[in-house]
Formats: sequence, C-alpha cells, structure tokens
Amino acid sequence: MTLKDLLKNAPKKIKNKVKEFFYDEFGGNLVEYALLIGFGLFIFFLLASIVLSMMDWTAGQSSEFYETAEGFE
Repeated sequence: MTLKDLLKNAPKKIKNKVKEFFYDEFGGNLVEYALLIGFGLFIFFLLASIVLSMMDWTAGQSSEFYETAEGFE
C-alpha cells in the first residue's frame, strides 16, 4: 500500500470508527463516560463543600473564642 492509498482511505476509516463509537449496540461508551464524569464531579463538589463548611465553622469558633477570651482580661 502506498502513502496515497493510505491518505485516500483515512477519512473513511475515521468515519467508520466514529460511527462505531456512537452507534454500538450496548448504548455504551459515551453515555458511560458522561455518567462517570458527572458522578465524579458531583462527589468532588459535595466533599469540597463539606470541607469548606467545616473550615468556616472552625474559623467562626476560633473568632468567638478570642472574643470571649478578651472579656476575661
């Protein structure tokens, strides 16, 4: 096979590969990847919000402690 034949058949091969990826019988690859990425992002933001709220609560408690400690002087 020559380079000319490879270049001539390349778009057809790419088109077939893309068609196989989107139209497989299992409904699969694209939907699975999208769900996994979405679920991963959901868990990440959930954990990040929990950690940030814990840090905010800790900062609030420390500032209240210092305000209370100033009253004892």
